[in-house]
Formats: sequence, structure tokens, C-alpha cells
Amino acid sequence: MNTQIQFLSLPDQIVARLTEDILTGVYLPGERLKEQELALKMGTSRAPLREAFRVLERNGLIEILPWRGVRIIEPTREEIKELFEARADMFALCAKQVALTADQAQIALIGADIDELICQTDAGCDDHEYKGLTNNISSSMYGMIQNRYIRSFIESLRQKMLWHYCYMGISLYENRQLANKYWLALGKALAARDEQSAQAAAHRIVAESKNHTLKIIDEQQATTISKDSQ
Repeated sequence: MNTQIQFLSLPDQIVARLTEDILTGVYLPGERLKEQELALKMGTSRAPLREAFRVLERNGLIEILPWRGVRIIEPTREEIKELFEARADMFALCAKQVALTADQAQIALIGADIDELICQTDAGCDDHEYKGLTNNISSSMYGMIQNRYIRSFIESLRQKMLWHYCYMGISLYENRQLANKYWLALGKALAARDEQSAQAAAHRIVAESKNHTLKIIDEQQATTISKDSQ
């Protein structure tokens, strides 16, 4: 178990563990969580588990269904579209703040992380590794925001958006290469302290992911409709 998790209360430990499992795809959208099985698996009673469920529901990761248990949230196409649009605006705002207020060492760190992203992509990293690398970059950038109100606002939304990105983000090599063009543009804009170009590049990174995601959803829905009509 993660050392940091060991210092949390039992419900918070359960929240941390289930959050990690959801983000890494152990549980999939729409999948039901069986309370008794989870209690046995985690070696706990149902009371702290139910408390953890309430936190996870507030975080937008699960849905508690009266008399029917708990399931991983399964958003509609419109909800996913709106989440990506909000994420794009949020990341653009973050990029602007970093361009304006981050120090040179922080800017250099982002540039080095972007170079590593490009290198790992060219070396053939898989989808999970790619999303981990991009999440590390964005997490570093969010942590550099000095305006406490903007940072608090972003953090209140980011967990929910991160989960959907982990499931729905860029998955094909060609899409990653296209996104990397904008990551490079973002790194250059930050180095030049060009807040407008940084905003535009950050927005395009998420917009490309949104377009690819919605295309996949539409293809899946078309396939389902085709099968149902046969």
C-alpha cells in the first residue's frame, strides 16, 4: 500500500484505493460494486465502506442507486462532450496562469516532461503509459497556479474530468502524434511567456481528445443500432 495512504483514516484509505482502481480501469463504466465483496476484499466492515461510497459519489466517480447498490458512473454522450469542453477551457486557463507566473525552473521542468512525452511516444509507449505521462504534465502545471481561487475551482472539477479522460482520451498512435504537436507548441509558448499561444495550444490538446472520443462513441452507438436491427 502507498505510504501516504497509510496515514489516512479508514474511509479515506478506501476512497484512495477505489479511486485508483477506477482511474486505472479495474472497474469499468456502468459496472456494479458489490458491497459485501469489497468489504471482504479490503478487510473492513460495511460502515466505513458506505462512508467512502458517499465521498466517491460526491467526486463524480460512482452512483449510489437506492435499493440497487452502487455502480461506476456511466455518462451520456452529451455529458462527456460537456466535460471535455469544460476541461479544455480549464486547461487553457491553467496554461495562461503558468505562462504569467511560473518561474524559469518550473517552465524548464514542463519542457523536459514534454520532451520525455515525445520520446516515449516515438518509442511506442502504450495508451496507459501515454495518459500517465500527459497527466503528470498537466498535474505539474495545475500545481504551479498561484491564484488560490482559480486553483481551488480547478481542483473541485479535475478529479471527475481526469477519470473520463483516462477512459476516453487519445488512444491511437496517430492521435497521440497529433496531440504531441500541440504539446510541443504549448512548451514553446510557455518558454516564450506567450500566454495567448499557450492558451490556444492547451485548448487544442483537449479538443483533439474530445473529437476522437466522440467519434468512438458515435461508432459504438452505430454498431449497437446495427446489431439491434438485425
